[in-house]
Amino acid sequence: MKLSLVALVLCYELVELESSAKMAPPLAPYSVKKSPSAYDSYKFELPELYREIAKEELREDDLVREQSLAEMRQWIANNPHIRKCRTDAKFLLRFLRFQKFSVPMACEALERYLVVRELYPSWFKNLDCDDPTMKEIFANAPFSVLGQDSAGRMVGLCRFARYNDQKHQPFEDGKYMAIVMETLLEWEETQIGGCQVLMDWQNISVNNLEKWSTTDLRVMMDAFSHTYPLRYGDIFSAKLPKFGVPIMDTFLSFANPKMREKINCLSTVAELAQQFEPTMMPKEYGGPVNLDELNRTFRKRVEEQREITLGLDQMEIDVEHYASVWQTASFTPDEITAGAILKRMEMN
Repeated sequence: MKLSLVALVLCYELVELESSAKMAPPLAPYSVKKSPSAYDSYKFELPELYREIAKEELREDDLVREQSLAEMRQWIANNPHIRKCRTDAKFLLRFLRFQKFSVPMACEALERYLVVRELYPSWFKNLDCDDPTMKEIFANAPFSVLGQDSAGRMVGLCRFARYNDQKHQPFEDGKYMAIVMETLLEWEETQIGGCQVLMDWQNISVNNLEKWSTTDLRVMMDAFSHTYPLRYGDIFSAKLPKFGVPIMDTFLSFANPKMREKINCLSTVAELAQQFEPTMMPKEYGGPVNLDELNRTFRKRVEEQREITLGLDQMEIDVEHYASVWQTASFTPDEITAGAILKRMEMN
């Protein structure tokens, strides 16, 4: 009997080891050589729904994609101000799809992305999901990825009360969202289908909003609406308390007009629940979906992509070239310079 029990335990341990071995290993970071000897080849492998969306909404087909990638890679190779940059197809397609394959606009979007990462390193660099603070925020799960809906959009649910209103600083909350956005943008489904965001403000504290300065709000909104090449569908916001209205007005003042037009304000959480597709509705809102399971699944994906996300820090751009409007060395680069550069880029 004892022998049988030992054999059973050994068998169980072997199964566990086999299961662990089958887990997806961490993905390696991409090269940041701006002019490699050879570029990666690309093959469209997503479901037909995304091919249709890409063609109808983004003007993307095999020929347009191939030509646009070649033009953008040549522009990067010839740009003296970009020192190191990813040139793999999946990364560049973030920007091409965001700008509907206008190569000049995609190049500008890439430039802005690289500059902003350098201007605000505490927000957008060293995006390490294994950092103790990031682990705490991920454990609270203020943002949940529900998956793709029937229209191919990534659906995200943000529950703001799950941000720690005492322990974590705005730049740490922002860094968490930067990790989320970088992870999502590695998925071509998100690049093509875009996203729908549902925001639940119930039970949020005064401090959770008032800890954000005007500068913090601008940096975060710039990331959402200008820097990260995310295509937004409808955005639904529910149960924002009265004390949060002035802060949100300031926050939205930094958004681009197209984003502001997409925001729908709802009075109740019940109205927000109506925006979920039935099969994607979390249990907390009356549906069948277990958010804890979804959050664990997404966290595994974040961990798998950790080295890719950290590898973005190897990219380099000559920020001083974009700071020609900033003349006085005594100013603080993190605020005055950044503001001047961003304003100039917006005007251009």
